[in-house]
Amino acid sequence: MSFLKNQLVNRFQRDITGSIIIFVTLMITWLLISASIDWQHILVGFILMFMLTLLWNQLTIDERGKTKVSWRQFKLLMRYLFFLELEIVIANFHVAAIVLSPKMPISPGLIVLKIDLKKDLPRVLYANSITMTPGTITVDLEGDRLLVHGMTKHHAFGVRSWYLYDIMKDLEEDSGKND
Repeated sequence: MSFLKNQLVNRFQRDITGSIIIFVTLMITWLLISASIDWQHILVGFILMFMLTLLWNQLTIDERGKTKVSWRQFKLLMRYLFFLELEIVIANFHVAAIVLSPKMPISPGLIVLKIDLKKDLPRVLYANSITMTPGTITVDLEGDRLLVHGMTKHHAFGVRSWYLYDIMKDLEEDSGKND
């Protein structure tokens, strides 16, 4: 038990600022998602976010003991999330219009995209972003290829020139500067 306690304290002490930023960000997200501020939600959130912060530290702290995140990366990520949220809202209206239309102009299509994202995390985040946007689903991610299904051909082919890919590419390139 003493060994575990020392490991936990050591991880937080190596990057206390990064740990606090991650914990607070996760806790705020938890409270926004749960839409309730009672002691049970706060307690469960505190326990879960503490454990996630430990996992984050184990995955992201490098040999120097600091989290590898720059302000530019943070701004790019916030920009990406903002525009992703905007795209999700817009796509909801498009899908609702298609579904509520008496003719239901559905023309499903599949497209194979070649992406130049080198790291696994940006590739997975981008693939999940496509899936989270109504009207499109990432069916497969294999290496540098994505198989995307669209509710209409416009949805499927629209992913080919999606501006969120450019933001994700900038984010990945900026993360390479910290390696």
